[in-house]
Amino acid sequence: MEKSENKTKSFKDLVVWQKAHSFVLNVYQQVKIFPDENQASLVGDMLCESATAIATNIVGGYKKKEREEKLLFLTTAQEALEECRYFITLAADLSLLDSFQAEEMEGNLNEVSYLLNSYVKSIRRRQQEDDSKE
Repeated sequence: MEKSENKTKSFKDLVVWQKAHSFVLNVYQQVKIFPDENQASLVGDMLCESATAIATNIVGGYKKKEREEKLLFLTTAQEALEECRYFITLAADLSLLDSFQAEEMEGNLNEVSYLLNSYVKSIRRRQQEDDSKE
């Protein structure tokens, strides 16, 4: 079970959430400049949805007491991150993003991915430590 002594007072204190939120804001800024056509609108909506799902699943897992529940939310965040990676590729292939924009978004997404993977590993490590104490 997750220990109650959280070092953070809010999900907003998590660096991984801060970076994910920043990424979401960037995605919404980029999508605003997509052309007003059905295809672009659909890709933009899916990109925004998947980017937002990364941050919301980090939030959803934050207060979960059971580590397995917390990890389930974080796994869902990782899945949304990979969906987002695809939608960036799709937007670039459809010329909705230029190569610089796509590379910048990929770089930001890679940073979120690294932090999210580190967060998951730390939770699993604490889980294993607690399991070995029993």
